[in-house]
Amino acid sequence: MNQQFEAAQQIITAGLVAIIEPEVDIRCPEKAKAEELLKAAILEKLNKLPAAQLVMLKITLPERDDLYANCVSHPNVVRVVALSGGYTREEANKRLRRNHGIVASFSRALVEGLSAQQSDAEFNAMLDASIQSIFEASNTKQAMTAA
Repeated sequence: MNQQFEAAQQIITAGLVAIIEPEVDIRCPEKAKAEELLKAAILEKLNKLPAAQLVMLKITLPERDDLYANCVSHPNVVRVVALSGGYTREEANKRLRRNHGIVASFSRALVEGLSAQQSDAEFNAMLDASIQSIFEASNTKQAMTAA
C-alpha cells in the first residue's frame, strides 16, 4: 500500500490523477478479513492527502456489500472502480450491483464467451450483451451510509 501511494504522489505531482490498485485475490482464504485491513489502510492514506490531491481506486469486488462506501464518498477519490478479479461475469455483476457508487473495470468478465470461431454477428451480439449487463450492474447510486 505504501509503495502504491508513493508512486501516486509522483503522478499527482505531475498534475494527473493516480490510480491505486490494491487487489485481493478472490481465492484468499480470509478474503473478507484481508479486505477490512486493506480498507483501513486505504482510508488512513486517503485521510493524509491534501484536498487538491485526487486518486482513483481500482479494487477487487468485496465479500461485504458496500465495504468501500467510505472510499466512494471520500473527497480525495474521483472514482472507485471494481475489477472482476477472476469472477465470472454473472458473479461479478451480482457483486457489483450490491456495491453502490462503484463502476466496473472488467476485462476477463467482459470477454467471457467471446471466441474467434464466432461469426461477426455472433461475436458482436455477445459483446453487446456483455457490455449491457456490465453497464446495468454499474448503474448504482452511492450508498446512503458509509460502511
